[in-house]
Amino acid sequence: MSRRDDLSTGRRRTSTLRERSVRIVRIAVLMWAACVLVRLRVYADDIPFVPPVYNYTTAMYGGGNQNWAVAQGADGVIYIGNNNGLLRFDGVNWGLHRLPNHLSVKSLFVDTTARPERIYVGSFEEFGYFAADAARRLTYHSLKPLVKDYPFRNDEVWTIRKIGAVVYFQSFSSYFAYRPTEGSIRYARPYPAPLYFFEAGGALLSQWIDDDFYRLDEAGKTERLFGREEVGDDDIVSVLPFGREWLLVSSQHGFFAFDSETRAVRPWPTDIDAELRTAIVNRAVCTHDSIYIVGTLNKGLFAVGRDGTKRWHLHRQNGLNNNTVLGLFVDRDHHVWAVLDNGISLIHARSGLSFFQPEGIQLGLVEDMLFYDNKLYLATNQGVYKSSGGDGRMERLPGFDTQSWFIRSFDGQIITGNNRGTSFIYNDQNIPVATSTGGMDIRQARLYEHDVLIESTYTYLSVYRRNKAGHWMFDRQLDGFYDLIHHLETDHTGNIWAGHMYKGVYRLRLNDSLNAVAETTYFPHLHPADSTSAHIRVMKLRGRIVFSDGRHFYTYDDIGRRIVLYEQLNTQLRGLEDVNRVAAINDSLYWFVCDDAYALVGLRDNIYRLREKIPFAVLNHPPNSGRGNVHVTSDGVSYLCLDGGLARYMPPSGVSYAPPSLRLHAVSAYNRRSDERQYLSVDAPPAPIDYAFNHLTFAFQYPDFSRKAFRIECLLAPYDTRWMATDDHRRIEYGYLPAGEYTLQARVLNNLGEELATLTYSFRIRNPWYRTATACVGYLFFGILLMLFLIRLYTGRVMRKRSELFDQQEKERMAQLDRQEQLITTLRNERLEADLIYKGKELAGAAMSIINQKEFLNKLKHEIQAVILQGKMNKNEGRKLLALIDGNLSDEDDWGLFQENFDLIHENFFRRLQEKYPALTPTDLKLCALLRLNYSSKEIANMLNLTVRGAEAARYRLRKKLNLSEEVNLVSFMIDFK
Repeated sequence: MSRRDDLSTGRRRTSTLRERSVRIVRIAVLMWAACVLVRLRVYADDIPFVPPVYNYTTAMYGGGNQNWAVAQGADGVIYIGNNNGLLRFDGVNWGLHRLPNHLSVKSLFVDTTARPERIYVGSFEEFGYFAADAARRLTYHSLKPLVKDYPFRNDEVWTIRKIGAVVYFQSFSSYFAYRPTEGSIRYARPYPAPLYFFEAGGALLSQWIDDDFYRLDEAGKTERLFGREEVGDDDIVSVLPFGREWLLVSSQHGFFAFDSETRAVRPWPTDIDAELRTAIVNRAVCTHDSIYIVGTLNKGLFAVGRDGTKRWHLHRQNGLNNNTVLGLFVDRDHHVWAVLDNGISLIHARSGLSFFQPEGIQLGLVEDMLFYDNKLYLATNQGVYKSSGGDGRMERLPGFDTQSWFIRSFDGQIITGNNRGTSFIYNDQNIPVATSTGGMDIRQARLYEHDVLIESTYTYLSVYRRNKAGHWMFDRQLDGFYDLIHHLETDHTGNIWAGHMYKGVYRLRLNDSLNAVAETTYFPHLHPADSTSAHIRVMKLRGRIVFSDGRHFYTYDDIGRRIVLYEQLNTQLRGLEDVNRVAAINDSLYWFVCDDAYALVGLRDNIYRLREKIPFAVLNHPPNSGRGNVHVTSDGVSYLCLDGGLARYMPPSGVSYAPPSLRLHAVSAYNRRSDERQYLSVDAPPAPIDYAFNHLTFAFQYPDFSRKAFRIECLLAPYDTRWMATDDHRRIEYGYLPAGEYTLQARVLNNLGEELATLTYSFRIRNPWYRTATACVGYLFFGILLMLFLIRLYTGRVMRKRSELFDQQEKERMAQLDRQEQLITTLRNERLEADLIYKGKELAGAAMSIINQKEFLNKLKHEIQAVILQGKMNKNEGRKLLALIDGNLSDEDDWGLFQENFDLIHENFFRRLQEKYPALTPTDLKLCALLRLNYSSKEIANMLNLTVRGAEAARYRLRKKLNLSEEVNLVSFMIDFK
């Protein structure tokens, strides 16, 4: 069915919805009529919440599976006796220190009064202590050689106690008393043998194997305090403070109070006595706020209060790494360390957070919750669940096996929305409301002097109103609006703010009949610079509508009727812009539910401050990103929705503790060339560091086990110009540091930017060998030698340059003379050539004149002969004239002689011209010779007895015979022809 068909169907159903709702309410009235007049106060005391547990596996700490004992140093570092040796943990980094026998550490005691601090350890046929050197590297010192004449036979040290100045090492067959000031050890093998050693009131107490309870003095004398029969013929495994008495914890018979003055023993009943009879108690400790933690061999951990009530039970199914507890310890920050048969667990016993995850059922992601009629209801992505008993068991309500979005109570009526629609819950029965699509959110509002419930669904907005009996019932679906709305809020002016599940937000106003949307304004995005639709979250803070697009806070300006930046929140709550919901605890505390964290915000003097931030990453089974939710009860207790359960938050109260100190765990200097590393003194300024070891690594320790977010920053003066953050292992490296004096400043900052701890460490890097005093003397001596050498080199160079300059000047002078001679020769040749050309022209003119004269005489001779033959002239006179002409004619070939001489001067000009152009006539050749001699047309005409026009015509005919284009100059061609 399409959305349009769905809309039409919904409208057809509207007329019948009121009647159906009336029938539903009438059926249910008898079931809950007694509850609607009085709003019931609900409690969650029966829900078994447990404190946060953080487990460490072998893959994390790098040791064996079994862990036997745990203790803490004065600097806050945790030490754990492991199957493979001694584990060291500073909150981030683990370290394993093996014993000489490579066996397990079964017992631990840290003597914080010793200098340096001693970590006493006990093992199989071996005991001694670890102590740190100046570089804080642990070194083992065996005490076994101090034991004289004692045959070790499977002695395994299980307990270490210090009473006064004596340290006792206890095995199941003997004990050893060590006096550190004297360096001596006394041993004893009593019978019956000791099972446990305890310290209480400054005295050494002992439970003997299968025997009574005793006190030992320094000389080894025993004093019986009470018999086994007074504690159920059981072994005492722990002695704890109990006001003016001692609390004795037995293996299987519970607790007993012991008065050390009267030596009276009385049972102390608790809620867990029956469970302890089969649990086999192994260890017990008391926290600073008098909570007794009991570790068992098969049922995990139990906690009871000073009044004997059960506080919680931790086991494998609800958080503990393993049910077999081999050791317990309460650190200075009130955390409980449980070392187990497989792994290590850290319990934040005094944390403000506690967790509930029902056993045997998968709830899914919790979307919403409700306490009603002393019952807990959870709306999850797998249905609606209800607590069915004080043990925290949950069961799914029939008819609710789908994604459920909300569960709310209005005037004693429970309403829940899910994928199939909306339902009332009466006596845990599903009474569906016949809406067309799933219910997403619901809000109570007062519009036009009427109290209504406004519900968002996958399509419509629905209105619920009270009937005459005052019961809420479905009224109608609103006309005029249709969209997928995820979250609703209303403001004091009657606006309904509807946040789309994926994009934008709507401002809606209903008509006065409350049956239709009369005014709609859509905001696809909020920031003026944005152009595409954005996911906008809508919420209410102190009665004011607040929006967030993941980058900024916004609010609605009633006067300007527009959405504007909320500058106060943007300034004061930076980093919380991805908030999805806001839940008020009171007028000064608010939860901001962000995409990946729960943030507690305080308000004081109109200033918002982040009080605490709980990242999803530190929660057991955190919710999906952007899907968190908070429920706050009337007594101010907050419940955080998780995946598969809940977290309860109550601000921790009682004993406060100081934050740990920031210290350097190790400082090392590395020589890259030799691949050698040196460890420097940490507590005192180190000796000057050789320049070859100028690659320094600083490892910090800040033993904070609270899992709160913080960072360590460093500033190395004068090297750094800004604070630098350490890496994930709290280390920072500085490579190739120049020689000089340095001061390393370090600080710890929390997620609010507050400074928690600081540290200062100074050191000096020596000058490299080439900058030492000896090297300077060498440099001076070498400089003098070098100066003398340079002076000599410079003098020789100057002399060479002068010689080279003289030679150069001489060469230039000779070259100048050669150029002058060449110029004279060139000028002489040019002059000779000009004279030659001039003479050639004269010769050519004379030759041409002779040739023309000879031709003229030959023509004249022929004319006279013709006239004589014609009889027009007397023959005698004619012969005289012919004889005169013959007398002036030479028999020599003048033209041939001219050609020969011309070729000699002009490099066979005629011969090459005739070879290339054989069609040229003697007249053409004459013209070519005259053109080569650069005669003008007028001069050529005179010499060849032609008119100027005739000379031009001869030149034209010659150009054609030579096949020259118009662009080629004929005279230049003849001059250049070779």
